[in-house]
Amino acid sequence: MTNLVMVMPYQAYIRKAQAEGFRIHAIWDPAEAERLFGAQADQYLRDVEALADGFRVVDFTDHAAYADAIRAAVEDTDADHVWHVGSEESMMLAYEVADELGKAVNSPLSVALLNDKLAMRTLLRDKGISSVRFAIAEHWTDVAGLLADFTLPVVVKPTTLSASRGIYLLTDPADLPAWGETLEAYEYDGPVLVEEYLRGPEFSVETLTVRGEHHVIGVTRKLLGPLPHFVERGHLFGAPATAETSGVAALAVELLDAVGYQCGPAHTEIILTADGPRIVESQARLGGDKIPDIIQIAQGFDIKQAMFGALAGRAPGAGQADSVGHIAYLSFASGVLRSVSGVDEARALDFVHTLNFPFSVGDVLPETVSSKTRHGFVILRGSDDAAQAMARADRVRDLIEVEVAVSGWRVGRQGSCGARLRITRSRA
Repeated sequence: MTNLVMVMPYQAYIRKAQAEGFRIHAIWDPAEAERLFGAQADQYLRDVEALADGFRVVDFTDHAAYADAIRAAVEDTDADHVWHVGSEESMMLAYEVADELGKAVNSPLSVALLNDKLAMRTLLRDKGISSVRFAIAEHWTDVAGLLADFTLPVVVKPTTLSASRGIYLLTDPADLPAWGETLEAYEYDGPVLVEEYLRGPEFSVETLTVRGEHHVIGVTRKLLGPLPHFVERGHLFGAPATAETSGVAALAVELLDAVGYQCGPAHTEIILTADGPRIVESQARLGGDKIPDIIQIAQGFDIKQAMFGALAGRAPGAGQADSVGHIAYLSFASGVLRSVSGVDEARALDFVHTLNFPFSVGDVLPETVSSKTRHGFVILRGSDDAAQAMARADRVRDLIEVEVAVSGWRVGRQGSCGARLRITRSRA
């Protein structure tokens, strides 16, 4: 078997890696686990430790200790590779140390060009690929001075945060201080991008690269929630290919060629504008939001295991999708949850694969401003087409009724997205 030092491997990855011939030495940060898994973080890490062939923890924000942990793991295991396909925030240092040790799967530069929004946007401009007007501000307080060169609205975004955090459609400069407070809440104090607002349907391209050859697994249709926040309310995978989606996929491959990406998964987001496809951003990892799960539903293809096959030099054997996989997110009014009903009835529907509503009476439903503040999701078994999948998701939403108290008002909602509201006076 091949020894692999892997930073923050999710549980689902470890046995799949082992099945592809790898021994996994896992490195995790307990604080990162808590951010991702909340109260279940300690148990999650115990399970990772039990599954992995080796395990150690370190503070990813302590760069010296983090780098030393990778070096020690490589030395202890005589590892062939160091790999990180988890959260972008801790990815770059892992690739820099891997490159120093001669164990890198991809060059640090290629990963930076994909993950860093400014680096990617600058590369595309310099190469004349997918041209998008943009400007850079060293701090959010500098954005107002750049707006004269744009037509409002514009998209403003931090260059390195993930999970849709801090991405905002700015229609009025007076909203900048409130956006700045949002960035501060994320403890982000770095540069921000100002970009022209791209209009059109949005997609993501899921790829696996093997020895520099990019294999398109498929194109995912993204369903956006209400603006000004760019948070998806669902994803559809498996719709028939069209000339437009083929062009979207070709553009993602052009990006991966341009950055020199050599191995592993990538997730590239693209908007199909009236002037053609334009790249929004990309990441050197699998798509989030459980996109791998709906790929498996639609296509019968396990992209999580296949990425380890790619690392071993084996091309993915993905076939054509024979149905549509759909994940739809739940979104209710924010406030204290007073009551909920219909979850069990929705979960019992024969087309429901997974339904997650992780709240109990007394919990606070947060305002949905990023992928981390959604109110749950439903994954549907394969549908005949996208229209059927979305109709099934609406049926689930209509079954779930919540009642929340918001600043002295009690709000009842039939369903979770675009449904009727009932508001009555309440002692919150």
